[in-house]
Amino acid sequence: MAKKTKKTYKELAIEFKKTRSEKVYNELYAKMRPGLRSYVNNIVKDHNVTEDIVSTTLTTMYLKIEQYSEDYQITTWVYRIAYNECIGWIRYRNRKVSMNAFTDKGIDLPTFMLPDVDVDNSMPPTEADHWAAEHLLTEKVRLTTEAIKALPPMYKRFMEERFLNKKSYNDILDIMSNSERGVNLQTVKNRIFRGRKIVRKQLERMQLFAEA
Repeated sequence: MAKKTKKTYKELAIEFKKTRSEKVYNELYAKMRPGLRSYVNNIVKDHNVTEDIVSTTLTTMYLKIEQYSEDYQITTWVYRIAYNECIGWIRYRNRKVSMNAFTDKGIDLPTFMLPDVDVDNSMPPTEADHWAAEHLLTEKVRLTTEAIKALPPMYKRFMEERFLNKKSYNDILDIMSNSERGVNLQTVKNRIFRGRKIVRKQLERMQLFAEA
């Protein structure tokens, strides 16, 4: 009796695309999952995240199989989906790192001062890339704090209260009206707006942030 030949990834994918058979999908799922898990974990270095991304990727394959072109290997398409999921997670994580790098030091800066961390899409980023980005952001914390403290007196106190001491506009109004005549809520907002522009320009001159 002839030995039953195992179907390839591509053959299973084409059959599933045509039939939408749960049995075929489950066979393709089981065949692809181990290699996909290894690939994803090599990028994100987190087993829990890996499981989520692999599950999302294979669910996407199920839901969008009609988008798969039979001119290519199914692995090319599915691994690209997984890679994009990884990049999305890394950008989310690095955004959290960038926020935490400031808030851990008691600084509450607006998001316009926090640039996206660049990810080289030509190759999967590594954990070393993540730590390098975190180091850079920590340096930006230091330089941003220095830029605020170097502001002209007219803006410095307002910016310190807002972004270093995390005060609300109304709290700042109460504080500043005790030491400066004629200060109202609009004054507070204007000083902070202008102080923020000065800080941004200073950081841009140091090439920490790209020009808006």
